[in-house]
Amino acid sequence: MAPIQPQTLFSSTSDVAIVGGGASALAILLQLIERCKHETFFSKIVVLEKSELPGPGLAYSTSCEGTILNMHTDTMGLYHDRPKHFTQWRTSMKGGQFPPREEYGQYLQATWSQAIEEAQQVGLEVSVIHEEVEDIERLDDSIFELKVKGGNRLVSQAVILCLGNFTSVRNLHLMDLPGFFPSPWPLSKLKAIPSDSAVLIVGSRLSAVDAATFLHDNGHRGTITLMSRSGCLPKVQGYNEPYPRRYVLHDLAEQTESDPNEALLQIMRGLMDELSQATDGDWSWLIDDTSPMKQLQYDIHAAQTGQVQWQAVLRSTAPVIERYWKCLSPGSQELFMKDFYSMWMRFRHAMPLHNARKILQMMKSSQLRVVRGESVHWDGRFRADTSDGIIEVGHVIEATGQECRLNHIRSRLIQSALKKNLIKSHPRGGIVVDFDDLSVAPGLYAIGSLTRGTHFYVSAIDRIAAHAARISYSLTKQPCARSLHVAIFCGSDLFSQLMMSELVPNLLADGHVPFIYLPKHRASASAVPFELRELAFFERELLQQYVRPYFQGRNPTGATHQTIDQIRNTYGILVEDVPNINKISFIETLAKHHINVGLSIRCYQRFKTDIIRYFSQPRRLLNLHPGTLPAYRGVMTTVRAMKNKETHFGYSLHDIDENWDAGDVIEIRKHPIDYSKSMLAYMGDVYGIGVQMARDAVDKIARCREMPKTPQDAETSGYYTFPTSEELQDIRESGIRLVDADQIVSIVAESFASPGEQVKFREYIQLVVQDWYSRNGVQSC
Repeated sequence: MAPIQPQTLFSSTSDVAIVGGGASALAILLQLIERCKHETFFSKIVVLEKSELPGPGLAYSTSCEGTILNMHTDTMGLYHDRPKHFTQWRTSMKGGQFPPREEYGQYLQATWSQAIEEAQQVGLEVSVIHEEVEDIERLDDSIFELKVKGGNRLVSQAVILCLGNFTSVRNLHLMDLPGFFPSPWPLSKLKAIPSDSAVLIVGSRLSAVDAATFLHDNGHRGTITLMSRSGCLPKVQGYNEPYPRRYVLHDLAEQTESDPNEALLQIMRGLMDELSQATDGDWSWLIDDTSPMKQLQYDIHAAQTGQVQWQAVLRSTAPVIERYWKCLSPGSQELFMKDFYSMWMRFRHAMPLHNARKILQMMKSSQLRVVRGESVHWDGRFRADTSDGIIEVGHVIEATGQECRLNHIRSRLIQSALKKNLIKSHPRGGIVVDFDDLSVAPGLYAIGSLTRGTHFYVSAIDRIAAHAARISYSLTKQPCARSLHVAIFCGSDLFSQLMMSELVPNLLADGHVPFIYLPKHRASASAVPFELRELAFFERELLQQYVRPYFQGRNPTGATHQTIDQIRNTYGILVEDVPNINKISFIETLAKHHINVGLSIRCYQRFKTDIIRYFSQPRRLLNLHPGTLPAYRGVMTTVRAMKNKETHFGYSLHDIDENWDAGDVIEIRKHPIDYSKSMLAYMGDVYGIGVQMARDAVDKIARCREMPKTPQDAETSGYYTFPTSEELQDIRESGIRLVDADQIVSIVAESFASPGEQVKFREYIQLVVQDWYSRNGVQSC
């Protein structure tokens, strides 16, 4: 880790003060650095972290060594737009999808080092002060003063509370008694328990499981009892399969937001419909009518055999659950917390199979049992009245989850802020924050478990990363982005679909939902010159007739791109063939899915009045045109630009009207033309420009930013149709090739096959190409 100079005595100022130094603080810091890469917003950021090492925090420190993550690695990336950042970081490291907690701590430390280096590169000073903040004052509307132990002070224009999780303690009357642990964290302290002591763990969810497995792995031989009101263990995680109808959950959020009446009923009905779809109407997974051990055996078998399709639905609610929650009335929120919260947590936060097997082993050996019960008493020994009768133990560990009731949180900072009315308690836990930017008041923000009342689902790393991005945009005075449903009208050609492979995950990471529509391509009925048939084969037929079927049902690990089928299966978005985009029934489908933005990428059908009217303000309908407008309208504009010996070529983004490419131009981006390549291969150099243009345009619309619009000058326009045989001859004599078979084979192989499969796949594609040339009377390519 890059050295950070600690400070112990200070009285200074900063632009931003981050209180806390764990994962959420690091996520904030990363986002602030990202903002400063484009514009200087801050000069100094101070992180106040009481422990010696910023990054891991308590949960991922060596003090919790021996336990594993309860969440899949693909959800643990600290960048909101790169959720697999952690998975990619650890590709060369051992371990499965649920690695040790300390490994994630190493990732956090490495990312801290990276953050400090990147901050230095953009001229941003980052200081870490190893002190605990005890008090906060507002000096005026835009200045805060933080006080730490010893009386040192820090003045800052903005403060972000990244305080991590506070532990809930139900049995406050047991505090300070010998043998009582008000929290299982850090787990290392549990080593002090004598190995033959009987232990009661209050709680039966993930923290309780972690405590029990830690004791067992460290040689504990005494009996362990998990006691909770339900007397039930968490469910068991199966394979992390995507949900193919994830887009429906976003439709449900849009529908509920537009009509929040009876929101709880709407949401529950919608989720039940999706759960029924996923399980083919089998609801047996929801019913517990056996002993905890038999139930655990059943759950392990279901996870191992793939009978947990319902989990994919619940996992897919992560980005929208806070929107559901916001739509609920206070009464509905209170009802849910009272009657459904415990059950939701048990099913939504299932334990890894690795831990489930350990727990089952402990139950079979009679070392561990799970019982119902609530209270623990002390009369020289700890006693609890449970469903198995009165039990007596020497040690009690509280593992009942996070504490979000402010009056129960032991934090001088929280209590000081509450007393001074700098923060306000939320009825459903935590503090009141703005839903969009997480501000408590101007200049004061909070993230993590303190925002549970507002956002409900707040502690998972993927939500921490998303919320950190929102705070960073607020601090840099950028409008909050709303979630958009984007209809992409995509052609069947190779490079349009490579664009889809990059654009879809980017839009999802930005909080949007893409819907891909594939308008039917009408082939020409007239005789086509050989060069155009060759182009059509390499541009469309090779992908659609050979590449897609080759990878049907498979998703090679390490491939840089995905086919349209793989995109649909991986991300759970709607991909639909459309015979006619102008039919009223299709336009009604757009409305059903709450489509805000339409984006055409080589759509083969003309947009007519009705669909253009649907996309009138506040909606937008844009076209990403290959070619610089207005000089290069029509088709095959790339080869026309090469024939005209242009030095650059690129994409034009414009509004769509009924005159095809004649709408107002929003933006043009260009790339140097590489004349050593064929026309089609050169498109592999330039399509990335289109991806970024589309992403930037959607972001501007989401933030309600104006986009420049320039009417096209008809006098300078040039419209091109497919070239005639004479024109093709002229292009060929100019030394310009439409297609180079070897170049396209390389692009296809390197895009869709994993490194280990590229040789085999390339050989397959080469045979396909040779066969096509043979059938068309050409001896070699």
